[in-house]
Amino acid sequence: MSDTFRLWTHGVAVQVEYEDFFRNVRIRRAGFGTDIQQNGGTWNWFHLAIPSASTLDDDTADHYHAYLRGYVNNYAVVEEVNVHESQGGNASPRIYHAGGLNWTGRTLNENFNLPDAICSGPLCMSVRVRFDDSRGRVRFVGAGAWFEERT
Repeated sequence: MSDTFRLWTHGVAVQVEYEDFFRNVRIRRAGFGTDIQQNGGTWNWFHLAIPSASTLDDDTADHYHAYLRGYVNNYAVVEEVNVHESQGGNASPRIYHAGGLNWTGRTLNENFNLPDAICSGPLCMSVRVRFDDSRGRVRFVGAGAWFEERT
């Protein structure tokens, strides 16, 4: 039986793509993760680098699932989630896409089925959030992925 590993990054590590472009992006990092608010009528991308295993016990590793933990209030909407796998240089193909989402006013405890493929580099989860009102808030608690030895 092959070994499985779930690797996580804490929400405090989230990166805001357009921190300067949209005025009044408010970021609070704390032990619970990162709370983000910004002006109503705007959107932004948020990126979480996921520690990734390309080899485990000298065997190649496959990725199977990605996870997102957090919260979005009633004035913000998670619209899209992408997972990219960096393969060196400028190559970072998207290996997972969930668009047309309408997640609002709820806890995020999401599990995404990644393609069963050899992990060849680090993973990044990108989350697009729309802020309908200046009271819109998203909290990133963490992101992770499931890896399994290929034997």
